Amino acid sequence: AELAKPEFNARMTVKLAVAGAFHTEFMAPAVSALEDVLADVEIKKPRIPVISNVDAQPHSDPEIIKKLLATQVTSPVLWENTMGSMISHGLEQAYELGPGKVTAGILKRIDRSASCTNVEV
Repeated sequence: AELAKPEFNARMTVKLAVAGAFHTEFMAPAVSALEDVLADVEIKKPRIPVISNVDAQPHSDPEIIKKLLATQVTSPVLWENTMGSMISHGLEQAYELGPGKVTAGILKRIDRSASCTNVEV
């Protein structure tokens, strides 16, 4: 089979219908405004570490979480890495909130034994 994107070793590509240039450098002008807002927001140390889509790592330091929130505006979402990180850190049960079962499908492709319950809201 021919590769759709050889540089990524991808067998196929899917064009996504998106509402904006989120998670790209086109969003750079929004970063400083978000940083200004976050400067006045108190984030407490979470009871459960937050796994960031920026680096797929768990974080508990509120200041680092704030920085990652701002970084996320222009950074690609490391979705598969993030889910893999949750699994490697002991994920027992995932919940997908909203219509559809996209997250559950992606999770099953990463780890067939992973459990994900869809909650339509």
